[in-house]
Amino acid sequence: MFPDPQSRSAQLFERARRVQPGANTRHMITFAPYIVYADRGEGCRLTDVDGNVYIDWINNFSTQIHGYAFAPILEAVRAQIERTICCILPDESEIELSEMIVERMPGVDQVRFTNSGTEAMMVAIKAARALTGRSKVAKAEGGYHGQYDLMEASFLPTPANWGPADRPAAPPLGVGTPRSLTDQVVVYPFNDWPTTEALLEESAADLAAVVIDPYPARLGFSPADRAYLDALKAFCRRRGVVLIFDEVFCNRAGYHGAQGRAGVTPDLTVMGKIIGGGFPIGAVGGTREAMAVFDNLAGPLRMSHSGTFTANPVSMAAGIAALKHLTPEVFQRLERQGDRLRSGLTAQFRREGLVMRANGLASMTSLQFFAEPARDYREFYTRSGPDYLQRMQSLHRSFLSEGVLMATRGMMIGSAAMTDADIEETLDRCGRALAAFAGQTAA
Repeated sequence: MFPDPQSRSAQLFERARRVQPGANTRHMITFAPYIVYADRGEGCRLTDVDGNVYIDWINNFSTQIHGYAFAPILEAVRAQIERTICCILPDESEIELSEMIVERMPGVDQVRFTNSGTEAMMVAIKAARALTGRSKVAKAEGGYHGQYDLMEASFLPTPANWGPADRPAAPPLGVGTPRSLTDQVVVYPFNDWPTTEALLEESAADLAAVVIDPYPARLGFSPADRAYLDALKAFCRRRGVVLIFDEVFCNRAGYHGAQGRAGVTPDLTVMGKIIGGGFPIGAVGGTREAMAVFDNLAGPLRMSHSGTFTANPVSMAAGIAALKHLTPEVFQRLERQGDRLRSGLTAQFRREGLVMRANGLASMTSLQFFAEPARDYREFYTRSGPDYLQRMQSLHRSFLSEGVLMATRGMMIGSAAMTDADIEETLDRCGRALAAFAGQTAA
């Protein structure tokens, strides 16, 4: 199945190289020797331009929580497009989707929409600065919070640039990022409260926000300890700092989001992906006090926020349809299926003699090249080993050849379109892929 140099995907890849740098518009979808091109999707299956069918275990990095061609979303979008795609006036659907999010999220009283998770994070940080009058932002080492150069600091650091364990550095991701920008970032070690507290206290007078993902994808969904989150919240209350949860990805941890599962509510929550029904969306929600910074009716405006496609009615309609069908029972089924996938993969690792781990929770799974859970970024990086990317590329190819589509770094994300039979079929295919991978490793 893959690779086939005569395939239409291979031909399209060569065509794309002439007009797109690297033949792509998203680096994280790239894999060698060419990228597979999609043709159509239905349910949990994606068909490429050569007619190969894959069980989709990435779902566009989590956005397709209902899979493809989900009838209620298609019907809602068709109806909305016939009325209007977008215009200068707001649509009632914007209010309805806001009400649905407020009902579900414990820490959200009010909502504003954006067009992506990255944009939502940028808006949340600007809001925190407006609320506090301070400029610095703290983030966990190795954390991913969108394509924003401020928050890209300390994303994918290495031993060559990550600095001392008790004072992590803030290396930029992009060449040419101003030092003056990274100087505004305080990097703290995930799940190490004594060190985190010392670093936060040192910058407290200048700190506008502490940003954290309670179940970070870049750490393979290793959870933040409840005591750690409680301590972060207590610090923020004590020092007048805005606590921001990044739930763009981990909002699918349960009906009430990651904060409902973790039992800790932030001041602001950044959301995206599953709340848009597969269409571009982002959102900032928070307490009434925190969201007052956007209120231009109650007094002088402290934080301006607009956008040509912000709260566009097509995304709103798709989001409403998506959330209506994301009931507590659906989340329970997704979690049960996720547990079955992880237990099945674990048994296969043992059978093939592979020192690997299927980590995760709910419908989110990460394949890792070590057996014990990692509690922070440095543990994850060190245990993964120096040849991590090469081994993951080989594993990805083995899965792809068996018709299982996962992320290039071993992430597997389920969808409500999957049946229990689809889970078992996935495990059968993964078993063959892992046997092939183990054979390559042994050789």
